[in-house]
Amino acid sequence: MTLRRILTWAVMTTAFTVAEIPLRAGQAGTSATAAVITNNPEIQKSLDRLQKRSAVWRNALAEVEKLGRKAVVVTPKNVRVKDPKNGKLRSFDRDVLAEVQPLAEHETRVDAVVVVINVALLERMLASTDTVGDFEDDLDRVVAHEVYGHAIPYLLAGDLSGKCADPVPGQRAEDACAIKRENEIRAELRLGERRDYGLNGLAMARRSRH
Repeated sequence: MTLRRILTWAVMTTAFTVAEIPLRAGQAGTSATAAVITNNPEIQKSLDRLQKRSAVWRNALAEVEKLGRKAVVVTPKNVRVKDPKNGKLRSFDRDVLAEVQPLAEHETRVDAVVVVINVALLERMLASTDTVGDFEDDLDRVVAHEVYGHAIPYLLAGDLSGKCADPVPGQRAEDACAIKRENEIRAELRLGERRDYGLNGLAMARRSRH
């Protein structure tokens, strides 16, 4: 699927619309895969780290690439959210860290997924520290969760049946599909096991408690 077609379907989705992305179809920065593309340099660096350090990540993206499907990872400035109450477009919520939207054709078929990651919010939350490693580690955790945990299952399935959910009320976080997958990547990158839902598994949350 070309990037132009991805953007066309993004405009048609009922959840949100994606603005023009200055990136050619198939271009993936320095990554060795075209299965995940972005126009943000910090996200690209995270994708490169995951590609280099995680065999699980590489294997999954290689399968997605064979299928010709893509995840497009953008920041909130590329997104307008459609308000379910009035149908009008508004800016992406500046207090939401990330969101995933499969772009379904013919009601269920999925060849592309848009992933929104609020890099600016992550930077603001870590503004009290000058530790670059904390920011990179937290961004890698978020990218692993959203892309490998949520987007890749949709793309491998090719339809909405690939949904890999977050914890439901009463379920242990580590038993949820998306967090199980996130923890596979965390283990390879030595980023700690996630055992709860929300922001507690990030460095920024640990720092806020001190």
